[in-house]
Amino acid sequence: MMRVYAVTAAVCLLAIPAVARAQDGQSVDRPLATRAELQTALQRAGASAEAARIKARLTAGDFHKGDRIGLMVQGEKDLTDTFTVGPQIDLMLPPPTVGSLSLQGVLRSELESKLTEYVGRFRTNAVVRAQPLLRLSVQGEVAKAGVYAVAADGQIADALMAAGGTTNFAKANNITIERNGQKIWQGSSIQTDLDALRLQDGDQIVIDSKRPGDTQNLRIAALLVSMAAGLYGLSRAFHH
Repeated sequence: MMRVYAVTAAVCLLAIPAVARAQDGQSVDRPLATRAELQTALQRAGASAEAARIKARLTAGDFHKGDRIGLMVQGEKDLTDTFTVGPQIDLMLPPPTVGSLSLQGVLRSELESKLTEYVGRFRTNAVVRAQPLLRLSVQGEVAKAGVYAVAADGQIADALMAAGGTTNFAKANNITIERNGQKIWQGSSIQTDLDALRLQDGDQIVIDSKRPGDTQNLRIAALLVSMAAGLYGLSRAFHH
């Protein structure tokens, strides 16, 4: 029996580095990963492709041209809005600020402190709330399918609300997330954090349907009906 315990303990000790590496990998891909988390992951990554990816993120930051940022500055109506990252990876805000704020090398997790410091140059004791937004496609059984900017620290429920909520035909317990046409997650909880899912710009959230019949066949039928209606309209136009 003592041998069994010894072997079990040895196996557990050998498993620890693998678990740590898995957790590091999750930290690397999280939208809101902190600089400390990335630096810890970098130390453990050694000379690998993952290490190069971490270094690139630490150097370039998380923001790109066209990214959206939600900003709220208490008592400043003009500074409470959604703003777009410019071509120089900077942010141009209205008065009382002057100039632009560079976001090069800034992580999403650092955005609020960066903006608090910046706005503080123009307003003393400013209360600032800043949210980096992810551009996510929301499809399936939602009221208004489309691409929406959703707070990176939000949940699947926030993305669904942005799309007008689910329809009566939604399978609320069957949610799929796809990236480049590949399924990366499937679950049932709309309270799941987007950060925990390690979502990226362009990812697609799909709400399954419980409509009768095959959804693909219904789409084809609808297309054929619309084509037939168009041909009928053209025929009537020619005869007149």
